Amino acid sequence: IVCSARARRRATAPPMGNAVRSRRRVSSGSQELQVSPLAARSAVRFLHPERQDAITILTWNVAAVNNNPFEYWISYDDPTYLDLMQGVEDFLDNPDDNDAEVSTVFTDAMFQDLKWLCEQHGIAGIAEVENAAWNGGSLHLAKRRIVSEFIKDPTLGSKRLISMPDRVTNTINVVTRQQSLYRPPPACRPSVINNYVGDLSSREVWWERWKLFMFQESVAVRTRTGVDVRTPVGMLELILRSKYPAVTEDEERMNIPLQLLCLAIFDAVILHFMNKLSPDGVWQVAKARICDKLYVRKQAMTLDILAMRYGEVQVVCLQEVAAVFEDAFRQSSLASTHELVCPAKLDGKRDQNSFILLRNDAFNMSTVYEVTAAVASCAESPGGIKLSDGDLLAIDVEDVRGRRFLIASFHGDTNGLLTVPLVSAICQVARTQFPHHQLLLALDANVYEQPGNDKKAFADFTREIAALGLTSIWGDQPDVSRCRTTCSARTSLQPQLNKAVRLQDRVERSDMNPKDTILFFREQLQMVHPEEMNSELRRNPVKDNTGRLEYLEASVFPTLDFPSDHGIVAVALHAVHG
Repeated sequence: IVCSARARRRATAPPMGNAVRSRRRVSSGSQELQVSPLAARSAVRFLHPERQDAITILTWNVAAVNNNPFEYWISYDDPTYLDLMQGVEDFLDNPDDNDAEVSTVFTDAMFQDLKWLCEQHGIAGIAEVENAAWNGGSLHLAKRRIVSEFIKDPTLGSKRLISMPDRVTNTINVVTRQQSLYRPPPACRPSVINNYVGDLSSREVWWERWKLFMFQESVAVRTRTGVDVRTPVGMLELILRSKYPAVTEDEERMNIPLQLLCLAIFDAVILHFMNKLSPDGVWQVAKARICDKLYVRKQAMTLDILAMRYGEVQVVCLQEVAAVFEDAFRQSSLASTHELVCPAKLDGKRDQNSFILLRNDAFNMSTVYEVTAAVASCAESPGGIKLSDGDLLAIDVEDVRGRRFLIASFHGDTNGLLTVPLVSAICQVARTQFPHHQLLLALDANVYEQPGNDKKAFADFTREIAALGLTSIWGDQPDVSRCRTTCSARTSLQPQLNKAVRLQDRVERSDMNPKDTILFFREQLQMVHPEEMNSELRRNPVKDNTGRLEYLEASVFPTLDFPSDHGIVAVALHAVHG
């Protein structure tokens, strides 16, 4: 299961007490990614502790690529970014004379363009939309005010008439039509709220590009049955009343053209006030810089941080990793020190996978084999949970000192409700099938300091893992203020305004929670004392949301130097008995 781009065999569930052994050759590549000048500077690194029997491990949810560069608040050193985002808030809070009719921003002539294109592509219902949703009916979109009656209308949100088509067409992961190792860049709908980098300086330029993209640009996408070539408009899905009861019978009948209209209006309105707030195009400059750092160079920045700051760590557990990470890894300097282990069953839809990197001078790579299927079989037993492909990677491996390890990297569900059942299944497999192995479990547990409805509480999580014989790097009775690893908040530049947080509240009302941790059996392992850590760093464990082995509390991230909304957690452990 050591990754190769040309060979990826599926693992089958091993019988109880055994495992399926699968070996793969690593192709490291001859070219290495250029290391950024910032990363190349002499800086503190996480070095191996003074005691040589220690094992070092880190966990990092590197976060799936965000398709909307403006969706979350970031720490950005350019004051024009804050001025712009404050301007967006003010525009939405107090539109006054700017709260124009929709038809002055998305004109009737533009609607007629949309109507003609729908008719040319055989999309039924556009004539009914014209009478019952554009020029009349309960929606009467043409006469609505762009802010108070369209952008802020909660019923449009409950009907998913904007968020659903945006999700499908915002950023389309395309593939080559013939089998190839080349991975084309995603196709982005011309819009403010994605990584589209074309000209958006005027409504006329945008509208021409929008129509071409939605109706005429063919893209190759991977489906359950293989590669299919479609236009973006052909990818829209019906919004059914059975799932979204706010949708009326009439709206369900004319659903596809109604989605198209609402999405076009939304994109036009967002572009209208961005160009009104920033007529000189400064907003596009800010967007281009964010896109470059957090989208185009995300994989390179991630690998830079791991190589320059954590290159000596023996076990690197990553979550929410895109498949393209494998290609970037093979071209990086990290490929000369570590082997990349991928799950046999990757997540092809969400493109969020758990990976493990093993330092090649610490482990015998010929002993690596995947046991994910054994854990999944235990977790999914009758009455158990259902795991998604890519969320878990579990392996058995022997180090060069002859010690056996059971290592798992796991990404929990959004509310954290699957985390304890999965941890319990891993413990059961560890004790019954791998009783002589040391367990290392790195995870984004998605647990919460102050949980709302249907969310897992950090305090409950801590108590329940203790009952399983586990402890964490934070201890059995942790101070939660030391354990927080996220601090993120949504802006107003995204379709779900009910989740937006104001600029002045972006820290206080952020998702600031103790989500990421590393677990182990308390009878097996314990923390290396900070005084036994290397001379550069006398801390254990280490949190990091800067890429410099520092964690800035009460500071939103990602930043332009740290490309994830989860912090890194690293630790050095040693055996309880020698």
